[in-house]
Amino acid sequence: MDIKRLLTSVFGLGLLPKAPGTWGSIPSVIIFALVCHYAGTSCSIIIAMGITILLSSIACVKCSPSVIKWAGKKDPGEIVADETAGQAVTFLAAAFMGVSNFDNAHIFMTAILGFILFRIFDISKPWPIRKLEKYPLGWGILLDDLLAGAFAGVVLFFCQYKVIDFMSGMLFPSQGTPLGIFHAIVLGVIQGATEFLPVSSSGHLVLFENIFQFDPETSEMLMFDLCVHVGTLAAIFIFFRKSMISFVKNLLAYKKYGRYFPEVYRNSPSVHILILAILVTGITGVVGVLLMKIFEGARGSLTVVAIMWFITGTLLIVTDLHKKNRVGLRQFGMTAAIIVALAQSAAIMPGISRSGATICAAILVGLHRKWAVEFSFLIAIPAILGAAVVTLIKDYSAIQASTLPFYSVLAGMIAAAITGIFALKLLVKTSRGTKLKYFAYYCYALAFIVLIFSLK
Repeated sequence: MDIKRLLTSVFGLGLLPKAPGTWGSIPSVIIFALVCHYAGTSCSIIIAMGITILLSSIACVKCSPSVIKWAGKKDPGEIVADETAGQAVTFLAAAFMGVSNFDNAHIFMTAILGFILFRIFDISKPWPIRKLEKYPLGWGILLDDLLAGAFAGVVLFFCQYKVIDFMSGMLFPSQGTPLGIFHAIVLGVIQGATEFLPVSSSGHLVLFENIFQFDPETSEMLMFDLCVHVGTLAAIFIFFRKSMISFVKNLLAYKKYGRYFPEVYRNSPSVHILILAILVTGITGVVGVLLMKIFEGARGSLTVVAIMWFITGTLLIVTDLHKKNRVGLRQFGMTAAIIVALAQSAAIMPGISRSGATICAAILVGLHRKWAVEFSFLIAIPAILGAAVVTLIKDYSAIQASTLPFYSVLAGMIAAAITGIFALKLLVKTSRGTKLKYFAYYCYALAFIVLIFSLK
């Protein structure tokens, strides 16, 4: 790559296919956060941001004319050195905000808010920012961003008294106060991804509860766990909405398949699937009740969770080695459903993935991969709902006493739902392409790391 393109694109950030200008702001955000964290003085911020502005401005003014000529455009999108300089101007305001008193929460929020404000001014270009674009060559590209950064810096300065303090408290509450948005989003993302990917959501929650030092039996965590499960349910309904609509329509038209139950069960795909799903759910519930003490005891041991991750990984590899199946749901019988039910029951153990166990069991007993995924998530609906209802009944008093802020609950639910949709897309793609082994490698690596630390 030409050196001038390299410099104006900030070492390739401007060449990224989506939102290059946004990527161009990132270096200044990172430099600002690191300087605040390790130095934390007004002088250090002025020096760091000043150097960033100077170098980026020189690269923009000196190199942009050549890139403009090469690209044949007045302002090629790949030139993002101006965004790096403008974003650095925004953070100069932090030098006058008492940065020496900032904790990590305030640094994080100042960086995020400064980034958002600069992007707003850079994109909207209010008067007189737009007028500066008329200057020739690299100056026009640079000056509008520098002024946008100055406008954003002024707003950032006046946000310090209320907005940053308020948002820092929401994201990172002080010790002893309820779950903040940051931790809620992290746990929501973990739940949304691991509920569907074959890596065990319960195992990950045990791991991160240990890392964050959360007590899962507190009223706040019980309430939060209940709500993020609702978020993952929403992901299933959104992702499989077309299949579910077809399923319900076919179920309501059961009369056309015969007058008596055996005939309807044999001929109606939806009735056939529904009966199997009820059978699987019933067996899972019975096994769960009978072995509840064993499962609850395992939740407190990271060593047990690590061993279960090894088992999950091995099951995924064995399934990938299995030859392709051609059995559809209508040929999927009760014996096979019972095997899937036992696999789902085993997944109550932390470290055994529910989606992994049920999909693998269905494929190994002969079900086509496409239908194995859909059947796994059909039976996930009553399994997740049932677990939520049991938690609600069992811990109703504690949940009712929860003081968890509404915004934390909502953030966790939304994070779980959005992440869950992406996780489902990834799982469908990998399961059909015999690529489950990649999740197995992840399970092995995680189990190995956890075992090392837990056996110290």
